[in-house]
Amino acid sequence: MEYSGKIPSAFEYNSLRLRSKIGGTKSLKNIETALRNSLFLVSVYEKEQFIGMGRIVGDGGITFAVTDIMVDKAYQCQGIGKEIMARIDEWFDNNTSTDSYIMLIANKPADQLYEKYHFESIDEEKTGMLRDRKED
Repeated sequence: MEYSGKIPSAFEYNSLRLRSKIGGTKSLKNIETALRNSLFLVSVYEKEQFIGMGRIVGDGGITFAVTDIMVDKAYQCQGIGKEIMARIDEWFDNNTSTDSYIMLIANKPADQLYEKYHFESIDEEKTGMLRDRKED
């Protein structure tokens, strides 16, 4: 297993989205832009096969978001997601301050993994929201 900061191709990214069951594919142009603009990225390869990843996006000062934590279904439950999160957690320890706003949106039951890395559910005074992008 090789963990690195290598940026996967847009094709690899889309393939992993499907194999990890995280969701459908995205446009290749948007993937290339998104991956290039990541603050931190962890890629996981087994030999030449792209099998996992996670990344941090944000403004680099105050606001940060963990996104695209995914592992190929054939490789899940082997500690790969934990290792990705450990590397992300270490990056946060070294690159953020106590006034940073660090967030993520988790699919259940993955929220149980994130709790081990200092994430907790939003309290009753706050709510998480998503903006829906309506098609023209």
